[in-house]
Amino acid sequence: MKRFLALLCAALLLAACHNESRDPVIKGYRLGQVSGLSLGADGVTADVALDLEVENPSAARYTLEALQATLYRENETARFADVVMEGTATIEPHSEATLAIPLTLRLLRPLALLATGLDGIDLSQFCADVDLTVRKGALKKRIQKERVPLSQLETLLGAASNTKQNESK
Repeated sequence: MKRFLALLCAALLLAACHNESRDPVIKGYRLGQVSGLSLGADGVTADVALDLEVENPSAARYTLEALQATLYRENETARFADVVMEGTATIEPHSEATLAIPLTLRLLRPLALLATGLDGIDLSQFCADVDLTVRKGALKKRIQKERVPLSQLETLLGAASNTKQNESK
């Protein structure tokens, strides 16, 4: 019983010392290589590499295990695109790196894209419904957010440490 209480006290002390500023920070992102372009009845599908510049000042290893998102133009209800992460991506402790995250992008309204042209797309006009699973050490957390402006997506990794949806595994 004493060991259990000592372990519980140690866990509470560690939780109290948690410093949110030590969570990973997304420094920037850009779309990389596009390949596997195909046209189907449900839209245009492509494989895209998302190059994510990440800094992790903490001693914890973060693993992005699942990402699904639906993109919308801010004031519209019709889906613009669906995004699914293929595989996993790991953010190493005490590191600053660029992660190449493989995504499958399905444009549901390709004619809207052709009408505006690639140069005419302003990403600040888009928002997303996001479903992201992040593993931090032994904790696995699922983050679900609706209508998040793309400019605020960089805060999701910090939200992984703050959400109350902890699942020990």
